[in-house]
Amino acid sequence: MLTFQADDDDRRPRVVVLEHHERVRLGALASTLEEHSRLRVLRGYADPARGRLEIEELIASGGYDGLIALGSPVGVYDADHLPYLQDSLRLMSDALRREAPVLGLCFGSQMLAHLAGARVFPGSERGLAPEVGYFPLRVTEAGATDPVMTIFADPPPVLFWHRDTHDLPRDGVRLAATDLYATSAFRLGRWAYGLQFHLETTADLMPVWVAQSPLPAEAGVDTHMILEEAARFEVVVKERGARLATLFTTWAAEFARGSRRP
Repeated sequence: MLTFQADDDDRRPRVVVLEHHERVRLGALASTLEEHSRLRVLRGYADPARGRLEIEELIASGGYDGLIALGSPVGVYDADHLPYLQDSLRLMSDALRREAPVLGLCFGSQMLAHLAGARVFPGSERGLAPEVGYFPLRVTEAGATDPVMTIFADPPPVLFWHRDTHDLPRDGVRLAATDLYATSAFRLGRWAYGLQFHLETTADLMPVWVAQSPLPAEAGVDTHMILEEAARFEVVVKERGARLATLFTTWAAEFARGSRRP
């Protein structure tokens, strides 16, 4: 039987997190989510059989009120030979069908775009280099009044760490771009968001990213500068993460009140 974070307060919403790699964690989102929701982190990459059983139970029961999908060093197009990615896509598809709040970060954004019918592809197909480091967002007119994008509209840049990208889904609303990539954030419906940037990554996680990921070398960026910027923006990252997690759990609670619990 699938269980959420133990707590006697049944009024808190149930939030499921799809973790796709051990170095890509909740980071700046974690403490607020743990406080304001009953949290369940699924790690299908570590135990695919268990992950599949958990996701099948969630889909059968509808026993969750919000879904967060984290990043991955692989692509959506790798799902054919990585069954745990297929399972993640199935759960996100179920969340969209139920119109539950969804937050997709980097790879999670690509998952959301894929399920909404947009093409996901390596940026190199269109002559785009990997986007690695801290870059400012160019918020669109629609993004200027969006409740999520208002959190990130201030000048401090956000962390990008990707080589893949996606087209804007036909029913999607573009919320932000960068100088290099056309879609850095989009929304589907009321509260399904794809954010291509890593708002969750705190400075303590960055040394492992720098050491293990091939992307900095591919992008030709100075890893020492990235580590310095991670330390410089740490307070902003944590403050923004807490605000977004608070907003997301508020939506999940609203969804829970409006849905029938199994």
